[in-house]
Amino acid sequence: MLMLTLSAHLWMQSAPAIIYVISLLPLMLFIPGMLADRLRTLIWLGFVLLLYFYNGIQNMAVPEPMAMDIAELTLTVVLFCGSMFYARVRQVNNI
Repeated sequence: MLMLTLSAHLWMQSAPAIIYVISLLPLMLFIPGMLADRLRTLIWLGFVLLLYFYNGIQNMAVPEPMAMDIAELTLTVVLFCGSMFYARVRQVNNI
């Protein structure tokens, strides 16, 4: 969902193709590791999501943020919390 929201937001801003690559490639690199259920991938995803969180906070700092900015920030927080919670549960249970 985060990647779709980022794509839609970039499309609404008429961003060039290189911006799509820069914005979406870091998230796409984690897809194979998440599908393989690798714990280290989830931990690194958390670090990368902090950059998206920073960008979302920066976009929210304007006087009237767009709805897409709110959606991006919300989805980033949900994905971060979900991935960190799952990684912690896996660590505790040694799965």
